[in-house]
Amino acid sequence: MKIARAFTFDAAHRLVHHDGKCRRMHGHGYRLELVFTGHPRLPAPHEPQSGFLVDFGHLDRLVRQELIEPLLDHHLLNDTLPQLPYHSAEYLAAWIVGWCMHHLDGRAELGDTRIAHARLWESDKSWAEATTDDAIALGFAPR
Repeated sequence: MKIARAFTFDAAHRLVHHDGKCRRMHGHGYRLELVFTGHPRLPAPHEPQSGFLVDFGHLDRLVRQELIEPLLDHHLLNDTLPQLPYHSAEYLAAWIVGWCMHHLDGRAELGDTRIAHARLWESDKSWAEATTDDAIALGFAPR
């Protein structure tokens, strides 16, 4: 089963090897869609986190407080994410999947919920999508 949660943030970056205007620092109003897989917990009358994969509100708080606010929103991504070899949407999406694999997968309060992929919109016309295989291949997550 899959669930998804969408987030928005504003950030700046520059693509230092680009041969066009994106070589200069510029910003985007990003939309991030995170898709998770897992199995819903059996409903239990005295367990408020039962009956679904994970509570959307809880997932929202975790991602906002641990990823978006400290590292992405209103930041210059070249500074806050120096480990990225390039600050393109493709690398950023794969890095986000790797971050989720490291920081969310396996957390007790999330049960067996695991990141499946991330879709990162740079504009209303352009997005990049990365899977766990992409995050592993690029070295953002363990094999």
